[in-house]
Amino acid sequence: MKDSIVAVILTLCILNAGCLGEEEIDIFYGEDIVPAVHADDFTLIDENGQQFTLSSLEGKVVVIAFLFTRCPDICPIVSANLAYISEELGDHYENDVAILSITVDPWTDNTSVLANYASDRGLSWPHLTGDLEVLEPVWVNFDVGLKTYDSDLDGDGVADGFDECADTPEGEEVDDVGCGKETQTESEDLKVMHHPLSYWVDHTTGTIILDKEMNQRVWWGDTDWNAELVIEDILILMEE
Repeated sequence: MKDSIVAVILTLCILNAGCLGEEEIDIFYGEDIVPAVHADDFTLIDENGQQFTLSSLEGKVVVIAFLFTRCPDICPIVSANLAYISEELGDHYENDVAILSITVDPWTDNTSVLANYASDRGLSWPHLTGDLEVLEPVWVNFDVGLKTYDSDLDGDGVADGFDECADTPEGEEVDDVGCGKETQTESEDLKVMHHPLSYWVDHTTGTIILDKEMNQRVWWGDTDWNAELVIEDILILMEE
């Protein structure tokens, strides 16, 4: 009799996944965001100086990347992947799918800097910035881990994250990437056209895909990108 009762309980547990814990959901190739997090509406400024409101995209699948123009490594790769996706989607891009880039460095990324960044790379989607007090709630909503730091081990006035020449001779005038103008050579790849950099931005985030109802559904880590599989996740959400 006791064994029969145990068997009935086990059967009910199998039929009701909640008895054994919440059933794991794995719909997408990227990381499923479970439960989905609603994307709060925001209004930021695009690279043309125009206001842009997230809710204007309701009804579309939205791909959002958090980047900054001075990022020397992963950000340009993510931008190139997004450009590839926009091309591969064909007519679905803009009609059914939208892409946004949001800065994590508003101290540098004003509208003209973002316009140059997008133009130089042939990027067709909005690149958004704004005042810090407007951007911070957006970063929080999308779980962007952000910090700035200003370590400068060789004391040349350029944050170590941007410093191409970490052993600049003491007292020598340096260029924008920390290389001595008399004794060292500047890296052309990372040359920047403004004042020496006194801080570095680090952000822990990825690319987030929203469904048509503005819910955060998929997360792709910046170093885990697979453009073809991101497209597959977008197509899944388009069919919902």
